[in-house]
Amino acid sequence: MDKKKNLSWQIGAAYIGTVIGAGFASGQEIMQFFTKYGSIGVLLLMVSGVLFSLCGYAIFYLSRHFKVYDYNSFIIKICGSRLSLIYDSIITMFFFFGASIMFSGSGTLFAESLGFSKMVGIVIIAAVTLLVVLKSVDGILKVNSIVVPILISVILFVLFKTIISSNSTDFFRNAAGIYSGNIFRPIFSLIFYCSYNLVLAVGVLTAFPQDIDNIKILKKGAFLGGFGLMFLAFALNICLILYIPAILKLSIPVLYISAMHGIYIKYAVLLCIWCEISTTAIANVFSLAKRAAKNRPTVYKPASLFIVIACIPMAFVDFKSLISFFYPLFGALSMFLIAMIFIKFIQIRVSNKAH
Repeated sequence: MDKKKNLSWQIGAAYIGTVIGAGFASGQEIMQFFTKYGSIGVLLLMVSGVLFSLCGYAIFYLSRHFKVYDYNSFIIKICGSRLSLIYDSIITMFFFFGASIMFSGSGTLFAESLGFSKMVGIVIIAAVTLLVVLKSVDGILKVNSIVVPILISVILFVLFKTIISSNSTDFFRNAAGIYSGNIFRPIFSLIFYCSYNLVLAVGVLTAFPQDIDNIKILKKGAFLGGFGLMFLAFALNICLILYIPAILKLSIPVLYISAMHGIYIKYAVLLCIWCEISTTAIANVFSLAKRAAKNRPTVYKPASLFIVIACIPMAFVDFKSLISFFYPLFGALSMFLIAMIFIKFIQIRVSNKAH
């Protein structure tokens, strides 16, 4: 039983590590999608946990049901052969550019925060990514089971320090006063946020049922991951709201908040941001390698090496420029695919119950 619980936790941690990248760990993503909507954003964050959990479970269920363990085969089952060609191309492109963006983010972090050459940050993350990806699912589970508890600990510590050094009335005042528009814009923001993050996770989540057949373990892992993401986002959001309006125009608002509590906390947050950049890079490269290998073990390792090397040149493009172009585009295209996953999941569940 303990082994099953540990495996569910590892799956949940891998889910969290796949979704959390530079945008989330830096606070920028949560600020743009939730914090700026004040009290409405706080409520919608709770809904995000439900959506992440249900969709994670739906992906596990469908992957296991159809016996498809890479995102291309999975999408063919969900959308059909014609539409899947379009989505396969889009997702493959995004995973490639996503890995390049994470490599670029590592280089930027090393250059702007630590004073090293950008090349140093890119080479280090490329090497770490390759070493983990070569270990396949086992490597991803182990890395995330280490990284995610560290991230949780640091975020909770920053939250604790922020709360005890702040006035609680500031939170309620800021949350109530920051947004006065209609409800539809924040709801669209929630759907957009969940959609593109869920599609990012498809490449990793579809691989787990190949090695883990127990649907109860997978289901528990999906819910641990989904509500874990909500919990981390909620903690970050509280910190961000307390520092409105100072953080609204910053690139890395979490770094600004952590710097208030001493140099050691600042460096701990920097380490967390780099680790989460790395886990997203690992997830993207792994997804691409699984797609290329198509269950051919002899192809997987050479494909992993080629993908990592191919991502390096793109990593020298400006980090902000890459994010501002590709993320909104991909988010818009992701909504339909997530809707299709839910529809297919409901159809099969109803059909199975009927039989």
